[in-house]
Amino acid sequence: MRRASAPGLAFALAAVLAARLSSAQPSLTQPKGAPDARALYEAGLGLMASGDTYKAVDALMEAVAVNPAYADAWAALARCQYDLGEYERTVSFIRESYKFGPRSPALVTLQGFGLIGLGKLDEARSSFDEALSRLPNDRDARFGLALLDLRSGRPRDAKARLAASLKSAPRDPRALLSLALISRAEGRVDETAAYLSEALRWTSGDADACYAAAALFSEQGDAAEAARLASAAIEAMPTHAGARGLLASLYYESGELDAARAVLDGSLRYDRSDPQAWFLLGLVESAAGNRSEAEYALSTLASLRPDDELARIALENLVMDATGFEDHSRAALAAWRFDRAADFERRLLYEKAAAEYRRGLAVDPYANKGRRNYAELLRGAKLPASYLSELRFLADLGKADRALSDAIEIYDSLLEGSVSRDWSSGRAPTESRPYRIAVFSVGPGGTPYHAGSDMVVARYLRDALAFEPGVAPQRGAPRVSSFADAFALARESGADWFVLVGVAETERDVIVSAELRAARTGALAARLEAPRSGNDRVALATARIVNGIRSALQFRGTLLERKGDLALVDAGKVDGVAVGDAFLVVKNGAVAIRPDGSGLTWNDADVVARIVAKRVDDEVFEGRLERVGFFDRVNPRDVVVREPPKPVASGTVAPAVTQGSAAVEPGASTFVWSALFERVRSLY
Repeated sequence: MRRASAPGLAFALAAVLAARLSSAQPSLTQPKGAPDARALYEAGLGLMASGDTYKAVDALMEAVAVNPAYADAWAALARCQYDLGEYERTVSFIRESYKFGPRSPALVTLQGFGLIGLGKLDEARSSFDEALSRLPNDRDARFGLALLDLRSGRPRDAKARLAASLKSAPRDPRALLSLALISRAEGRVDETAAYLSEALRWTSGDADACYAAAALFSEQGDAAEAARLASAAIEAMPTHAGARGLLASLYYESGELDAARAVLDGSLRYDRSDPQAWFLLGLVESAAGNRSEAEYALSTLASLRPDDELARIALENLVMDATGFEDHSRAALAAWRFDRAADFERRLLYEKAAAEYRRGLAVDPYANKGRRNYAELLRGAKLPASYLSELRFLADLGKADRALSDAIEIYDSLLEGSVSRDWSSGRAPTESRPYRIAVFSVGPGGTPYHAGSDMVVARYLRDALAFEPGVAPQRGAPRVSSFADAFALARESGADWFVLVGVAETERDVIVSAELRAARTGALAARLEAPRSGNDRVALATARIVNGIRSALQFRGTLLERKGDLALVDAGKVDGVAVGDAFLVVKNGAVAIRPDGSGLTWNDADVVARIVAKRVDDEVFEGRLERVGFFDRVNPRDVVVREPPKPVASGTVAPAVTQGSAAVEPGASTFVWSALFERVRSLY
């Protein structure tokens, strides 16, 4: 529940004066001893001023029940509904007020903000314009138009409107904080500090303003000042969910888990359905080693909000980290994924179905039905060797029945003469050498919606990469405090690449960002951003990042075996190899990642052969070798790279993705202003 902000209180006090001074307020004849509508109305205003919105609604509803023509009571009810986030009822109650009273600028402006909440931005602009036509210096209406400018990606116009408001009210903390938020989004550090410093002079007692300032200080890395201001917001309004969530996240980030738990327990006493509190409580209990408490918190949130992807992903991560493969809790979580996958299959959404099957199998690798259904999906995708591999995995687990045994026998027969079957031998196979990738999260996550979500998404991304061909992600996805920490950990662990993952959220949107860097030098290879809205936004954004990473990694395979002028390479259909594709074979150890992270490099003198794909299986291909030079220098474990499309200078090859490549998806900048719009709107 939100406390009425400064303009909201002004509206309430104005309504009190109107009620007391106006003799034109409609009234109904009331029986002796019946409740007094005016007394109920004034009681409601008092409750609004003290922040007790629920009781205020009760009193005001009684007032309009006694006197349905009580315009001021309808208007006050509209304000309460706005504070509760019930925008449709806000607009409805304002229209009731119009029936029995004037269209005051304050009420028309409130209608505009309600329409913004409903997404009716053109109608909202009309309301603000109407209010300004009646009261040219109406700060609230100007604030509303500034919000709409932000929503449209016009921060300069928004700043101009807010600056104009400051001329008439230089002590308005709401306008000052809004300007600080916009300046920060624009990267104007000194300007942000100046506005923030001035705003702090006038925020005393205003919970929303204190909270907004606390969030800014938190983003700037000043945790102590952020905690002080968040505490001040809670003191002014103990039920302020945003301030409580921010303070708890600050305690969590600093390792003060008991203090974080105490704040979150208080939040849940005020509102048992607070999703942010349940999510962060799950992370706090997990960090404290209290698995059952963490599982309870995240399971509760998943039940309250079945569409909360991050709650479910965090719960899955928790169970995967804390239980064995055969734990029953894994099966229950994986079954939900398999059901979704089957639904996507029925709707012919095969990529989404594959992603859900893979996530389910990451949670429960021994799932019989889930793995069989995934195998069938692979068969439908014309990957028979992969299909057979999945069936054999189940058979090795002792889960074979007549149908599975028959399928194995049939596909064993069908694959006679395939590349993998022709090259099978009793010798130990040469090991493939996929890219080793370390994944890190960089914080602070999607505060205030899912504090710590960067860790959850980074782990989810890491698990998704584990199913990608040619990639071997390292275990876990730890959070790091700086680039230097990630660089050192990745380089010292022997990784080829490392990925830094960040997450930002609004109520309806998410943006997942990632930087792919060379572990040897720390150079940036690609910067990726994936903004998504609506259902499954986390899964879709993560899939976008995974695809971006795959595109940025230049093809690199290993020559596994050789028979005369034929060779077997560990890449196939799943790696994008087709019959006729040409590759170079480079001496083992001679291929390296370029220092600037833009691709692979080798010396032409180390190229020992050219190979053209003649037969291609799911995961391997057979090619004919064309020796380079007089001597035969081709051996197993040599590196295979795609032949450049045209000759280039010695020692170089065209990069797969250049630094700062256009991997940033259109719409990311729009997301920035959309997110800022939500933060500034919370100040009204």
